[in-house]
Amino acid sequence: MTRTFPTPSPFLLCACFLIEAGAAPAPPTDKDRLDALVQYAGTVLVHGRDSYGEEHTPIFSDYLEVSTLKAPEMMYIHRLGGPGPRSKQPFQPVIASNLAYQGNLMRFLVGLSNLTGEAKYKEACKECLRYYFEHYAVPNGLLQMGHHRWVNLNTDRYDGNDWPAGRSGHEMKRDYPYYPIFWETDPVATRRMLTAHWSSHIQDWGFMNFTRHGSYVKELNEKTVWSQPVTKPVKGIVKGNLTFFDSGSDIIYAGAQLGILNKDDRPLFWAQRLYARYADSAHPDTGLPPWHHTSLREFGSQDEPVPEYALITAGSAGLMINGGVAMLRLGDDLGDKGGYYRRTMLSHLRAYAKYCYRPKVNEMRNYLFDGTDLAEREKKNAKPGEPPSNAWRPWNPAPATLLAYAICYRQSSDGEIWETLRSMCRGNDLGDIGERGGKSPVLNLATKETETNLIFPLVELFRATGNNVYLDLGRTIANNAFTKHFRAKQGLFTPSELHRTANLCSAEPLALLTLEAALRGKLAKVPTYAASNEGEQVPYLRPLKSRPCNPRASHLSYPYTVKALCDDLLPASSGDTSVPVMSWENVRKASDEAIVTFPDILKGPVTISGMIDQPESRNSVSAMLIDSTHSYTFAGNLNGTGDLAVTVKRGEHVWAPGSTWTTTAWSPSETYDLVMNIARGAKLSFHGLVQEVQGAHTWCSGAGIIKNGRGICELTADYAPIYNADRRNNRGYRAATVVNAGVLLVNNTSGSGVSPKSTVEVNHGATLSGNGVIGVGGSSALVVVNSGGRIDPGDGIGTLTLRDGLKLNDGARMQFEVGEKADLLRITGGTFQGSNKRSVVVTIKDLGGVKAGRSYDLIDFTGATFIGVDANDFGLDKSQNFQGTFHLVGTRLQFSVFAPRLTPETPPTLPPAPVPVPKPALPANRQRPKTHYIWANAKGGEWSNPANWRGERIPNVKEAEWVQYEFEKPRKVSGIQVYWFANGHDRKVPESWRVLYRHKGAWKPAEALGDYPVEPDQFNEVKFRPVETDSVKLKARLQPGVSAGIQEWRVLP
Repeated sequence: MTRTFPTPSPFLLCACFLIEAGAAPAPPTDKDRLDALVQYAGTVLVHGRDSYGEEHTPIFSDYLEVSTLKAPEMMYIHRLGGPGPRSKQPFQPVIASNLAYQGNLMRFLVGLSNLTGEAKYKEACKECLRYYFEHYAVPNGLLQMGHHRWVNLNTDRYDGNDWPAGRSGHEMKRDYPYYPIFWETDPVATRRMLTAHWSSHIQDWGFMNFTRHGSYVKELNEKTVWSQPVTKPVKGIVKGNLTFFDSGSDIIYAGAQLGILNKDDRPLFWAQRLYARYADSAHPDTGLPPWHHTSLREFGSQDEPVPEYALITAGSAGLMINGGVAMLRLGDDLGDKGGYYRRTMLSHLRAYAKYCYRPKVNEMRNYLFDGTDLAEREKKNAKPGEPPSNAWRPWNPAPATLLAYAICYRQSSDGEIWETLRSMCRGNDLGDIGERGGKSPVLNLATKETETNLIFPLVELFRATGNNVYLDLGRTIANNAFTKHFRAKQGLFTPSELHRTANLCSAEPLALLTLEAALRGKLAKVPTYAASNEGEQVPYLRPLKSRPCNPRASHLSYPYTVKALCDDLLPASSGDTSVPVMSWENVRKASDEAIVTFPDILKGPVTISGMIDQPESRNSVSAMLIDSTHSYTFAGNLNGTGDLAVTVKRGEHVWAPGSTWTTTAWSPSETYDLVMNIARGAKLSFHGLVQEVQGAHTWCSGAGIIKNGRGICELTADYAPIYNADRRNNRGYRAATVVNAGVLLVNNTSGSGVSPKSTVEVNHGATLSGNGVIGVGGSSALVVVNSGGRIDPGDGIGTLTLRDGLKLNDGARMQFEVGEKADLLRITGGTFQGSNKRSVVVTIKDLGGVKAGRSYDLIDFTGATFIGVDANDFGLDKSQNFQGTFHLVGTRLQFSVFAPRLTPETPPTLPPAPVPVPKPALPANRQRPKTHYIWANAKGGEWSNPANWRGERIPNVKEAEWVQYEFEKPRKVSGIQVYWFANGHDRKVPESWRVLYRHKGAWKPAEALGDYPVEPDQFNEVKFRPVETDSVKLKARLQPGVSAGIQEWRVLP
């Protein structure tokens, strides 16, 4: 398609500025800006390409550090628990090259070559792409790029958080790379890559269901991908995956671009078919499109449901922001074939304007696509006295939204679209764009706006109307941004002089180049901006100076800096991050382990109530040692970030009903088990639940129960209520229930006594017993009895029920007590798998009443399937004083007594025990500090009462955070001023704070002369009696669930 653009008047191509004595410097000229863009491109070509690791390659880094012109190492927060050694630590140093994020850079470099005639910029893109195709393409054609994979220039290998290994990882979200330069570099590789984008993501071509995590290992068959059966289009929301438009729009864009570049209508058809799943699923009453075209998850409550597919928020308004821009660009690129994109986007943007937009205040409101205003619904349903919620705060339209409306107006000349765009421009301090068609505009040519992405909608207005005044306003914004953002010494753009890192994926150079091309009447030479992702927006800030206070802080949060405390850079508000900020880490998981001892100090049974892990505690209780002949009962809830080892040396003790132990966060050990070490003669009755938090399946393979020691552990709770077959909604533990020694009694009275997600393994020398039920039928609670392990139904004569099957491995043991009645093992579901080798030894314990001629049902497997089950599999332990045989009667195994045994034989020996494999010790750098705590109250009491603990030290109390100044020499101090960092979300002002000073090596509280204020957006001052000290410390107690930080901390003389 040939693009035509209006040409600006000649007088716009140059400007003359007279500088009077004392006047402000003249603004940059058009030539100044273009020269700067050429300098920037030169910096990218010289310093922005790979010069790291063993191989120096032509691929681009994503960032450059301003002062060194080297690519910075990002501390990437890695998906923990995945494959390989890099998955063991949460912070991974990476020099990233992510081709998915470099769409803006490539459009800029290609456009600069076209505009200047210098081919080297475009050739650099092609060199980069050739290297990617040769070294980072997988067999099916996909490149190692996107939101889960990239290239690490340190190692010259792909990196990322592809978890599980090799089965996911290709995720593009609002990236829209510049595919024409891919095609020009290697059309065959590009065709395969774009085809694989569809093949690896689309799972059902009938209703266009896809996974946003495409497969790097799925084989590509190019002959069949675009020849799928064409069925009747599906309209409306149906059950399916998480079909985010953020990802769907990238799939659509890839297919449409392939159709354009390869002149192939088949991918064009399927791209429009996928787009239509969103467009044609707009709500019939409102016309608002969904975020997903399928339904999977729902949030909120029963009274206030929030189906995810219906959400329209700042983060989920895909067709109103980047994705909408990409679809409108396809409407342009496709020419006559793009009418569907243009028409439906016009309909959607009109619906957004009608329902979500408030023109008087220039705000978008949070809606469901049926027209439900979420903030108003919450306000209406609020209970009396309930504080107002900030969950559904409105937001201002982003530049991408203005661009979408500007392109849409150029395509449609629609009056409603113009008026909406007019209000948005006013709200962004751009003035009045005038009447429809660009008549009588009154633009704010004195605006201080520096957001260069606003240039794009202004260029679209110029294209739509031919009115040069929109380019004049674009020039004003460009000059403002150029003055503040361009670092002339290095030839880089940064948001401020405080930013130490330049983002090479930024759209700012492309915006400035687009304006220069428009001013020169050469707009067609620069590739159009498609609202491509600008990469990871990390605020790399640097203080320019710092007072010599040697600041320190507890639990400093990455990437914040402790030097921000004393750099004298004042913020505009508590939430201002345009200047360096210090922040404490939000406590999401414990970093230390608490070892808790309950000694033999009791005179009788006691209860320890209110067990709790404070969410802000740095400790996680990892071991409980119980050593008392009298009974401890533990009530409450503990959370784990690793194993909890409960060791009982003697006595019988209880974990109370209704109490829980919950796995809450990743652990360096990568195990999350409740380990019960019960000594011979001791017993622990565990009446509580072992749980996992929601989302645990994303970072661990599951919590489990491990029974060690020759004593008894009893389980009585019902796991059925917290079980869900969908692991995303399951709360029961998922790892195995392992019995290594002694006896595990399952004595629940309802539901399942172990988690239905857990396989039960009975190992050599251990026994599974009890009168309870295991599994719920159709779940995963198979019981496996290994060689030398034993299953012993009943606790006394009774019945143990298995609803998910039983597997008896060679050498397994069984024991049944028999009297007037007999123990019974009932298997009602799953599969009963015998050993098939006559190796299962059965011991019959005579409790009195065993007589010749009687038969006893031992195993009833009615309702279960069975494999390899034969009466001959079971051999009698001949150490008892009777003889008998085993036989099958339908689906029951019976034992029939036929005569006394005159001479009992020696009991059969157990098979050899397997050689234990010692658990490897954690490397020192992954071991967590351990602290010991001892219970001190012989009468029991509250866990959280310090008086009940030796030294009044509670294992997991909420701790205060602190910052500290160390002076070069002692000085007199009489007060403190602190300006809090509080963004209103995950950082808020603390509950309280206090000041201490160091005197003769000991910390003492300052004698404050007033209250300690905690106000946002101002300095909080406290005066105290003057002291002379070489160090001061500020301690802050944080609000529950959130962190806090400090913008600036001043010490008053």
